[in-house]
Amino acid sequence: MFSKRIILISLFFLGQTLSIYSQEEEDANEDNIPFDAVIQSEMGGKRVKFYGNTSLNFNQAYFSNWISGGESSLTVLYRLNYNFNYSNRTGLVWDTNILFSLGTTYISGNKFLKKADDRIEISSLLGKQINQFWSYSSLFNIKTQLLPGYRYYFENGIEAREKVSQFLSPGIIQTGLGLYYKRSADFRLNLSPLSARAIIVSKNFTSVLSEGAQYFGVDKNRSIKYFFGALISGYYRKQIMKNVIWENNYSVYVNYLEKTKNVDFDWNSNIRFKVNNQISGNFVLHLLYDDDLIGDLQVRELLGLGINIDL
Repeated sequence: MFSKRIILISLFFLGQTLSIYSQEEEDANEDNIPFDAVIQSEMGGKRVKFYGNTSLNFNQAYFSNWISGGESSLTVLYRLNYNFNYSNRTGLVWDTNILFSLGTTYISGNKFLKKADDRIEISSLLGKQINQFWSYSSLFNIKTQLLPGYRYYFENGIEAREKVSQFLSPGIIQTGLGLYYKRSADFRLNLSPLSARAIIVSKNFTSVLSEGAQYFGVDKNRSIKYFFGALISGYYRKQIMKNVIWENNYSVYVNYLEKTKNVDFDWNSNIRFKVNNQISGNFVLHLLYDDDLIGDLQVRELLGLGINIDL
């Protein structure tokens, strides 16, 4: 049951999102300096950048004796997207991105809390510059989740759940060799025609499979499945209009060894808009297709509008 204070807050913020957002942008003039330029500084030509954003969202709705129906709910979502960039006068380039998103939803009358989001992704690229924009590259990427995932169902009228995933089950690891194009902080593209990929899982899930069945593409009594193919990945950011920024993270993978026509893709699009110094919002559309995971299109959508605080 919600307290009186929560009820009063919900009447004012019903359907709204409280966002705490902070971002440290790179200096525009500095981005125009080529990576191989001799930068006169105390760092002796090295350049190190840290930037990103973090947000904490709350969605709440409260109903009591509401004749048209409705369920009280509370959703909390935390997101961290942070970058580390390093370069020096010899042409060495090292770009790393850390993405963490975790959220949970409480619905009145439900026995269990349910996830709103759960993602951990680390991407790191090490390159040697060819010219101002192109570099030879080696890529490492890992994706997984933090908390167990469940399938919910009702048994004899009682809500129950079954654990279907957990940390590093599945975990997707990718490495690749190729070329890296980075014109600015707003656009980068990595082409890896030689890319190894692995899906790792716990044997606790594969040992109970029936013959011929698979768990996220991994066979019975196995804990890993290997792939070899080509990977295209990148990032694109554009200011659509004043106070409206469109960000995109994308990747496409083709497996040379099997099911070549089944192209896996991951596209995460985020539109951030700022109405004024107090009001802001964002719209997230995440489309994911991986034939070895569930063999169907996965869709995640989030729309938030609320109060913005610059830190």
